[in-house]
Amino acid sequence: MQARRIVAVLITTTFAIGVGAATASESLSRQELGSTACATTPAGAFMPEADLRAIVERLGYQVTRISTDSACYEVLATDRNGRSLEIKFKGADLRMISRHEIKGERQSVARQ
Repeated sequence: MQARRIVAVLITTTFAIGVGAATASESLSRQELGSTACATTPAGAFMPEADLRAIVERLGYQVTRISTDSACYEVLATDRNGRSLEIKFKGADLRMISRHEIKGERQSVARQ
């Protein structure tokens, strides 16, 4: 299982470099996760939603919904085990800034 995770991280990193400005990393520091880095990005400066969808799918998630929250993209997705997740990305460079599992009532809403 550890080897699969390493391969997934390597593939993700390779893809992010190929996309250019888009970077998506599975290994985020606590500082990045708590960041409010999106607060200053105007909606008009966002990277295309199609690029974000490609990154999320490349990470192995199935996109349920993409919306904007403040100056971030907010993605509702499911992983291969069927768990619902909320993932936030900076709109300007598509860098992942948070990811957490949705439990309870919000999970059932995400699946509809």
